[in-house]
Amino acid sequence: MLPLPQQPGIQTRVWDIYHCMAARNSGPMPVPAVSRRRVLGGLSAVGLCTTLGCLGGGERLTVGVGPTGSRSHTAGQALAVAVDRHADGLRLEIESITGPSERLYAASEDRLSVVAVDNTTLYRASEQQGAFDLDPVDPLPYQGFCYGRLDHYWLRVTSTKPTAAEPAADLGGQTVYPGQPGEPSRLVTEQLLREADRWDATEIDNRHRDRIPEAVDSGAVGRLVAVEINGRQLAPWCRRVDQQVGDRLGVGPIDAEFERAIEDAPNALAREIEPAGWQTANVGQAVDGWSLPMQWIVSPEADSETVAELARIAHEHGETVRSVDELALDRSEPAAMTAAVMAELPVHEGVAAVIEASDSWNDDWTVGDAAN
Repeated sequence: MLPLPQQPGIQTRVWDIYHCMAARNSGPMPVPAVSRRRVLGGLSAVGLCTTLGCLGGGERLTVGVGPTGSRSHTAGQALAVAVDRHADGLRLEIESITGPSERLYAASEDRLSVVAVDNTTLYRASEQQGAFDLDPVDPLPYQGFCYGRLDHYWLRVTSTKPTAAEPAADLGGQTVYPGQPGEPSRLVTEQLLREADRWDATEIDNRHRDRIPEAVDSGAVGRLVAVEINGRQLAPWCRRVDQQVGDRLGVGPIDAEFERAIEDAPNALAREIEPAGWQTANVGQAVDGWSLPMQWIVSPEADSETVAELARIAHEHGETVRSVDELALDRSEPAAMTAAVMAELPVHEGVAAVIEASDSWNDDWTVGDAAN
């Protein structure tokens, strides 16, 4: 794991970056004033030029995604289309592997170059928690760039039609549905409940999500987690809950302890969410919640220049991505590319070069030592 190096010749390498970028556009681009601290020096001058849009030859990356219909599968297919249309000498091969843990192991073993993984799975692997305690991921793949997020907030169940402003009881003493066991939303929500010292005092409902409408209707649960995709669409099971028992649901508040747990979690982000997709439930215009970022994780063996070309395509050709994946995030803004970065874990060298070129590098981050 390497910190951002500070080496001589940096201005020359910056020119190589921008000269190569200018060659792809209609006119010359002036050399910006960039300090030594802010410039990534991990690649050679020729490598940086190749990295940012001058890739030659027939390079291939194998990309691991979830099953057909999953969020990562759709995101991967859209990225493959963008690469096919806009990359020079790069192609993607999409491979479906059920489960983010399995994909993470595949990247660690260099069976896949790039894989879709949520930040909770990556965090648990880095801390050797759960199944990773008995079977560690070694080496741990590097962080890449964000492809999406899952937004979460609490819903409360009432016996009468709720109002958005109605106060609700604390989680303690209620039966809570924190998501289906084993799923990323459940893992991050359970983590936050434990950190907030709410888990042991709370009755947990572990039924399959398809049975939640009947649990709400019968009063078997008093609180449940709502899940949205990229701030644009309800998770399918939440849509079914809204259709069947939405008139029994209102927003549940976040208490101070749970809020602190969100703020302290490396793998979750506090967020004010504008609920999307509800037709019956009274959820209001904005709610406090937590987001779970999802990102493309990169094998340590993946070639830096090839990975950087992939990141460049995602950053510069979002319109093509969104033409295939209507829920895709707009990655034209650099902040969207880096929204999933956890400061404790290194970023792949190729992705770091693209982040640096967009003037978005954070000096608290570190760069992974890639194979090349």
